[in-house]
Amino acid sequence: MSQLPPALLYCAVNGIDNCTNGIGRQTKTLLATLERHHTRLAAAVGPFTPYLAAPQPGPATWNHDPEHLAYASRVVEHLGGHVIALPYDTDRPFWHPATWQQLSAGAAQAAADLAHHHSRVLTIAVDTPFAAVPALTDHQRIDTVLALFSTAMITERPAADPRHLNWERSAIAAVNRHPRAHVADIGTFLTGHLTRDYGLDPATLTPWPSGLHLTHPDLAPMPAGDALALAHRHGIPTDRPVVAAIARTDPTKGLDLLIDALAPLRDDVHLAAIAVRTDDERATLFDTYQRQCDQARLSATLIGGFDRQLPRALAALPATRVMACPSRGETLANVVFETALWAQNGGAVVLAPARDGFTEQITDGHNGLLYDPALPGALTGGLCRALALTETERARMRHAAHTKVVAERDSAQHLGALLARFFTDRRGPAGRLTAHPVPGTRPPRSQATPSQHDFLEASR
Repeated sequence: MSQLPPALLYCAVNGIDNCTNGIGRQTKTLLATLERHHTRLAAAVGPFTPYLAAPQPGPATWNHDPEHLAYASRVVEHLGGHVIALPYDTDRPFWHPATWQQLSAGAAQAAADLAHHHSRVLTIAVDTPFAAVPALTDHQRIDTVLALFSTAMITERPAADPRHLNWERSAIAAVNRHPRAHVADIGTFLTGHLTRDYGLDPATLTPWPSGLHLTHPDLAPMPAGDALALAHRHGIPTDRPVVAAIARTDPTKGLDLLIDALAPLRDDVHLAAIAVRTDDERATLFDTYQRQCDQARLSATLIGGFDRQLPRALAALPATRVMACPSRGETLANVVFETALWAQNGGAVVLAPARDGFTEQITDGHNGLLYDPALPGALTGGLCRALALTETERARMRHAAHTKVVAERDSAQHLGALLARFFTDRRGPAGRLTAHPVPGTRPPRSQATPSQHDFLEASR
């Protein structure tokens, strides 16, 4: 029986039948990239069929929206694939290793099923719930890329759940042992963190930077008049400088830190914060933030639901001086990249702490502002600094931010390079996936030639 062309299996919890966080936005980016660029990608790396795997949608799915699922299905079905629903025990807590083991096993089985029909399968296992996929995959025609976008050490500061840490450490140890398992090199900070704190073997890395579908309509700047009208519909005044923030009700996002830092500036600014309520006990933080604003007598508009248009409006609003990212931990914040596109014609400059991935996203004073989160009062100082920028300085920073994102974050370019590593004919020892030699002597296990990296440029 003749085999079908290679298959791409993308496994994700968020972004297929819902979209509630940055990882969901990455899934949406993949879908938009496939929808717009599949023909170009296939011309460069050969025909391939995309599939999606996600937890079975149902009452336990946070923010389940049939329209999201219909869109995801439409994209991959048009290209010959389909969405694979992974069953799991919905009576068990979702954010628990037992649930993740079940989902990882389902994804590994889905990859094995595809390998019966396709010449090879590239499985992208996205983040913690699918971290065990490499350990559960043992097939000569299946390569697995574990795409962690964060870790418990980062998101659960100051004290990570030991069960989550053990799960992640076991996953990294399995990748280190498995000759066909790889870890996506998402960004400099995260890669260094995984290498230093989890013992990741650098030879397992394959480049796949976090990216955006740069020409997608929802990343285009909103006209100032439309932004103003939408802000007013949400009750956001624009007669004073606006400090904007976009987050969910999660302590990691640091909205409480921002509210405290704004208290000394309450007579001069208005806080417009999107604080999307989560589907667990953290949702009560929304009321905590509101009380905190009231006690500080801070002029503030808090919005607990998510509307994709509102972040665009806040970033592009002429009154918005600052897009604040006060996170206690962050690998690569989508809002930094997105604001660079939304605010290219006017609006916000990003302010973030000089920690984690923010330092690779922002060069202080060039394409945004950084503050030292360890110094008392530094966030207030950073806000004052941002508010004091002249229009010329703000325009210069916004231009630099836009230029950097356009140059570095093209998702089609990144996906093309990743597929080239696994779907093109790898001739010679540099291209083969081999067993591990002595630690410290092994070259990267999957390398693309320069022409593979640059293939989209050549095809334009």
